[in-house]
Amino acid sequence: MTFATNLSTFTPFLMNIVGISQAQQATITFLTDHPFTVGEYVSFRVSKPYGMTQLNNQKGIVLSLTPTTITVNIDTSNMTPFVYPPVGEVIYPAVCVPAGSGIIPMSNPSTVNLEDTFDNVPLN
Repeated sequence: MTFATNLSTFTPFLMNIVGISQAQQATITFLTDHPFTVGEYVSFRVSKPYGMTQLNNQKGIVLSLTPTTITVNIDTSNMTPFVYPPVGEVIYPAVCVPAGSGIIPMSNPSTVNLEDTFDNVPLN
């Protein structure tokens, strides 16, 4: 089956996080431009050296974006601050990953976002 053999040439997409605001709608900052879209579901992996571990494994919807930030519908205002740890203290980086796509809940009329269903990039 061609599909199964092609899986080995792809890796799940993720973005390294360099900042997260403490706000009713959290703004996540990335070092480089991201491919996320408004209405897309994203999930977070935040290890202990970064603080804000309450966000770990939470899922949110992208509400707005700039080339290097996304704002999601997760209230981080009462979470511990996100800090970028010193070099050498990080085993697992803080990352944001696609958690699914589909009907964009804020759109009128309803539209479908399948662009990022499986954000995969070829391995180099």
